[in-house]
Amino acid sequence: MSSIEIFKTNVRGKRNALYLVGEMNATFPNHKITIDLDDNEKILRVENPKGKVRSEEIIRLLNRRNFRCEVLNY
Repeated sequence: MSSIEIFKTNVRGKRNALYLVGEMNATFPNHKITIDLDDNEKILRVENPKGKVRSEEIIRLLNRRNFRCEVLNY
């Protein structure tokens, strides 16, 4: 069963977004990951087609790289 999680971040700039998506793709290889820099909330969308999205690990990954990240309740 697939799952999707939406996060609010403070990621700015295409270079940072590409770097973070690359890091997340390496850590979560089967996930579909996008960052919408045009959105005010700088939305990070993570989809795991094979199970649950591990939100805590994603938040830690961004925090370790000095970015804020929190689950957006929708």
